Amino acid sequence: MKTASIFVLVLLAFGGNALSQDKPNVIIVMPDDVSHGVFTYYNPDSTSQTPHIDKLAETSVRLTDFHVSPSCAPTRAATLTGRSNSVAGIWHTIAGRSLLRNDEISIADVFEHNGYATGMVGKWHLGDNYPFRPKDRGFEYVAWTKGGGAGQQPDYWGNMHHSAHYWVNDELVEMTDEDDGLEGAFLTNSMFNRAFEFMEDKQKKNKPFFLYLPTAAAHSPWPEAPKDARSGLGSKPATVENIDKNVGRLINFLDDKALADNTILIFFTDNGSGEFTYRGGKISYYDGGTRVPSYVRWPAGGLGGEGQGRDVNVLTAHMDWLPTLMDMIGLDDVPNRPAKLKLHGQSFKHFLDTDTSNDPGAKFKDRKVTICNMRNETFDKYKQFSVKKDEWDGDTIVHKWRLTRKGSKSGWELWDVLVDKAQTHNIVDDPANFNILAELKQAYEDFYQLVAEREDEFARTVIGHPAEPVTQLNSHDFHKQELWNHKIVAEGVTGSGFLAVEFAKPGAYHFDLRRWPKEVADQSTLTTAPVGKVYDGKSTPKAIDVASARIKIWNGDDVYFDETKNAEAAADGVPFVVENLPAGPAFIQTWFYNSAGDMVGAVYYNYARPIRSAK
Repeated sequence: MKTASIFVLVLLAFGGNALSQDKPNVIIVMPDDVSHGVFTYYNPDSTSQTPHIDKLAETSVRLTDFHVSPSCAPTRAATLTGRSNSVAGIWHTIAGRSLLRNDEISIADVFEHNGYATGMVGKWHLGDNYPFRPKDRGFEYVAWTKGGGAGQQPDYWGNMHHSAHYWVNDELVEMTDEDDGLEGAFLTNSMFNRAFEFMEDKQKKNKPFFLYLPTAAAHSPWPEAPKDARSGLGSKPATVENIDKNVGRLINFLDDKALADNTILIFFTDNGSGEFTYRGGKISYYDGGTRVPSYVRWPAGGLGGEGQGRDVNVLTAHMDWLPTLMDMIGLDDVPNRPAKLKLHGQSFKHFLDTDTSNDPGAKFKDRKVTICNMRNETFDKYKQFSVKKDEWDGDTIVHKWRLTRKGSKSGWELWDVLVDKAQTHNIVDDPANFNILAELKQAYEDFYQLVAEREDEFARTVIGHPAEPVTQLNSHDFHKQELWNHKIVAEGVTGSGFLAVEFAKPGAYHFDLRRWPKEVADQSTLTTAPVGKVYDGKSTPKAIDVASARIKIWNGDDVYFDETKNAEAAADGVPFVVENLPAGPAFIQTWFYNSAGDMVGAVYYNYARPIRSAK
């Protein structure tokens, strides 16, 4: 095919070293919580002005029927594994269901296996502890915020887009106003600066790189606009314009460093955002929740460039990017991929050049893509899903089917979005559609069988592993209880959930149960509050009466430890030493009580570490 042929000629032209030195670089840019309606390429009346993203769209191959999951962590899981996020165990953004299972193989693992340098910069949202961190998943360079972005409970205390600390390869960095051509410190600016440093370093070392760049913006809240925002512009549209400025900086960087021609630049957003043409928005199972802009540009590979932008209207999805990149570049998969971890995405390389004789084959044309909006602790069959399929007549798509259902007690819905983008005309009862209806229903049943094989499994944080000497256990990951951001912590919302863990080795462990994180220990105690405002710039930390704490550790019917202990005056936390914990899986639950013996607040932070190995 044309794309592959061009790449082979490029390799041959540079001789024997080309195979290692001239592989294309790959960059995936994924802004958060924005979609078609905020970009002036689609919506000239948008409050935000996005000339740089518009230019990227104009000069790229545009996937016009590209789908992601309708919320953050699920989209990240599918993108990074090439697999259905639900089958990989991620169907929520909190509650322990945003932790990417330990045995999953990431896109970074594949690129690393093929000799690439790998970098992740931005919002991870797939687990903050070993073995879920980006550095545990194949990324050699990492600059990140924790949790689901700035101000979420695991993140550094007080983080907001305009004032933040974040981690660069395990080193805590305070964001500053850098000499980057943009006025003021802003998290997106700072993260793009780290991305430029990573790319420049790899270029100097003559090593191809894979860079995953998911921004924490424009996720809420938006307490302040960037310093250089246009006068009178609200904080969210100003944040969108800041993303656009940084995309412009990225394009200029690639041009200035002579990297643009042989870099595959991919852009898409992580969920729909409830505007423009389509029905629904974020967390919707309709197209407005899942259908997002997606572009790819690679001039050396015949994709895009000045005057070369065009639309591709076939059904594609987040899970397709990994197999497509493997196909485009000729990447080998990691050795001995288990059958249970097979890729669910399909390569759409055949549609990325202009040779109309290319045929993707019957398998691609017959594909069905199932995406759910679960947001439950457990997977609920038939809850808020869509099964999507293109129907072809030769080389022409004649229907774009969507089968949707709100829940097990709701009726089925069938839409043809080729003629009904807004999904307003339910044609499920039309006898002419009974065959496609049965086909899509069966596709959902087949999908659910894959989910059901492992839906009862817990993704377990490992405590006591040398890769993480101290484990910060977070309320963000509580099962059965939602306590996920700094506002909740500041207000002292009461609750308790359990955490699924694994002890790396048998022995004695120390647990430090705290209301506040260690970074504000000099400003607070169990019964006093730190100063300042957090999360939305409005939430003021409040003191609560913590008189005692309880920790329970168990597995199945075996209770290893269950004790309550009084808090000491002016203490930061309540420490427990637990002897003789066995290695292996367990559950931990914690509580705070006031002087009357009533549950109060929550153990939002619990610092765990081994102190003695079993004799």
